[in-house]
Amino acid sequence: MLGGRRGQALVPMFAGEAGLDLSQSWQIDDIMTDRILYQFPISHYCEKSRWQLDFKGLDYQEKNLLPGPHRLRTRWMARIDTLPILRDGRRTVGDSTKIAYYLEKYYPQRSLLPVAPDQRARVIELEQKFDRLGVDVRRWLYGQIIDRPEVMQAMLNPYGLPGVVQSVLTPLTREGVRRLYRIEPKAVMRAGQRLEEGLLLLEEQLKKGSGRYLVGDQLTLADIAAASLLAPLLSPAGTPWDIFDESTLPSALQSELQKLRERPAGQWVLARYAEDR
Repeated sequence: MLGGRRGQALVPMFAGEAGLDLSQSWQIDDIMTDRILYQFPISHYCEKSRWQLDFKGLDYQEKNLLPGPHRLRTRWMARIDTLPILRDGRRTVGDSTKIAYYLEKYYPQRSLLPVAPDQRARVIELEQKFDRLGVDVRRWLYGQIIDRPEVMQAMLNPYGLPGVVQSVLTPLTREGVRRLYRIEPKAVMRAGQRLEEGLLLLEEQLKKGSGRYLVGDQLTLADIAAASLLAPLLSPAGTPWDIFDESTLPSALQSELQKLRERPAGQWVLARYAEDR
């Protein structure tokens, strides 16, 4: 769940603020064909960008950067410390929300923004809210599981490191994550409270519509943001977070995760992965 927001209230690159006219087609002849998503595989913010790229049918390569040393690359490429970063030919875009609006601007096929102004505004508003909620998802969940060996294995195994190197990096990475994301009791408790508020927002929004999508009758950026950023809590099959034998988790956490799966928000996330991912 590394990557993305560090908790600060970054301002998303909204269509209007960026001067984007998303209703028109854009010329992309000057963009080279190579497209690379720099990522942490376990990051739910990187999953948000992967989902959008896949939905639009865009070919891309995934390049995994090692947590910690990744900053050397990200600062050079995009002057940020976080992932994802998308390199699209000669263009480089950092931050999952900026990537989202970049893709809508240059690749308007299979648009994830409604045409109707009121629906479009609501999608942008919800995307922003769930993007911020991703910080609380990460902090709360790490607060429950950061000391489990499966977490560091999921974080470091994709890099194919020699065993001795991974054994040295494991405690360093764990403590780095703990400090970077403030995995401490009071902060984790507050994250849990904000998480509950976010789940209630999702359920209230579903009641206003058909119950399938948050706004309108088709998948939007709001759905992708909400589902991908909540996914680590639900561990949909085949995702990077499907790593635990939950019978080995503390009984209180097992009960909490089961309740989450059974409530409307949890059922919705699992449905979006089953039907739209």
